[in-house]
Amino acid sequence: MTMSVGLDPKTQKAALEGVMPWLAPAGVAAEALAKLDRPLMAWMQDPEFHMFDSAAHYAEYEDEPGGLSKLERKIAQLPPRPEWAMERVWTPDEETDEKYDAAYEKGCVTIAGRRLHPRDLDAYTTIAYELADLADQDDEFDPNDVESPANLVRGDLEAGLAWAAAGVCVLQQSLPYPFKDVLPYGEVDNRPAHRAVYAYANLLQLKHPRKAAAWFTAMVYLNPMDNMGARFQAPGGPSGDLPF
Repeated sequence: MTMSVGLDPKTQKAALEGVMPWLAPAGVAAEALAKLDRPLMAWMQDPEFHMFDSAAHYAEYEDEPGGLSKLERKIAQLPPRPEWAMERVWTPDEETDEKYDAAYEKGCVTIAGRRLHPRDLDAYTTIAYELADLADQDDEFDPNDVESPANLVRGDLEAGLAWAAAGVCVLQQSLPYPFKDVLPYGEVDNRPAHRAVYAYANLLQLKHPRKAAAWFTAMVYLNPMDNMGARFQAPGGPSGDLPF
């Protein structure tokens, strides 16, 4: 984490615009970091072939009905930024072999009573949603039956949020801070990172909508293609309700 000693508040704010807020580990997150053997590996890809041009990307959508949103216009002004790739730890499934499953199990630890590999970001996301048990995860979900965001939660929101925060904290150990480059969702191994951040923002907005707004905004800066749809929750996005 970089220091900001000597910078005035206005300069600090400008320097951190679009950056994921730093999440201090506590509770489940602190336990996860204490048992983390090492951060996930992350590396900048060859800048000769992997520079993301926000202006060129958004130029393809300027003529669409409504044009670019305020958020998209702001990101379109950024200079080309390096693209990064990350190591991925897969949760064992029907496609993983016995050798991988054994290696995964060997790396597992117990965190808050759950067995998981501490670098498996998808595991934190899965547990978070399992504990929160949101109604909109069901195929029979009808948004017209929801009178308030609180009605979406059928489980323990605080527990789910704690696990989502743990996933984000593990991710933060793996990227330089402040991270202002691009982590493309198109790179399959990067997707657990996006799912972890979205899970945290998604659950946080049910409790603190304004705090969650900064996370949704950061996701669009992180991946302007916005495969997760964070722009629709971010201030200034196509349907954002909160002002910048």
